[in-house]
Amino acid sequence: MATKSAFSKTSLEASNRAVELDSPADEPSLGEVSSLMKTELSGFIAARVELASIEAKEAGEFVARKGIQGIILGIALFFFWSLILAGLTGVLAPMADEWLAGKVHWLPGWAAVLFALAVLHGIVAFIFLMGLKKKPAAPLFELSRQEIENDKQWLKENK
Repeated sequence: MATKSAFSKTSLEASNRAVELDSPADEPSLGEVSSLMKTELSGFIAARVELASIEAKEAGEFVARKGIQGIILGIALFFFWSLILAGLTGVLAPMADEWLAGKVHWLPGWAAVLFALAVLHGIVAFIFLMGLKKKPAAPLFELSRQEIENDKQWLKENK
């Protein structure tokens, strides 16, 4: 919000100076006009750089949060897979052997349990992957894009 008021303030100052220069008694020299244009242009560029800096910081924070979530997801999946898989395989393998007895001779019970757990963990990983793919609620660099579009429009109108 501070950047919008900075743009408004800069625009207001420029229009006030333009009004001051419109009076016939105060016609500035070419050097004064050049100096005024340099001052206004440098103020304009400084405001644009500040806006881009603020939006880049916001984008960086968003990317950092997503990166941390991804790292935590990876660590959690690894430990979950390693610890729970070993325990559940040992507990469920005898039950799977009984259930598969006479039905499937090529698949031992422990292997069936491992496949079932792999599918379950794959589903969980997919759900979290979809969470990582979510886009931010507000588009990144929204204010900069809008200001660039405003500049393009202004240039078209004032050619």
